[in-house]
Amino acid sequence: MLNSINTNAGAMIALQNLNATNSELTTTQQRINTGKKISNAKDNGAIWSMAKMQSTTSQSLNAVKDSLQRGQSTIDVGLAAGDTITDLLGKMKEKALAASDTS
Repeated sequence: MLNSINTNAGAMIALQNLNATNSELTTTQQRINTGKKISNAKDNGAIWSMAKMQSTTSQSLNAVKDSLQRGQSTIDVGLAAGDTITDLLGKMKEKALAASDTS
């Protein structure tokens, strides 16, 4: 940088500090907006890649869990229906025996 009579060293240092602060502010705002320390590959490619893989795995496991819960609900409904049918058959048997009893 060439020095001249018009150069204000204090102003130049203040400008450099302001630029650094603005850069840090942008990074902090990005972290706040995403809720993540590493919000994109530019921050740290290796960690971002691992985080993406873990996020995808977590989403896959959540989908499997939801499917298993739906399956469990279906089985519960089937078991309840089976119990109801068993009760009805028992009542039908009682009524048939009562109807056939001639005494």
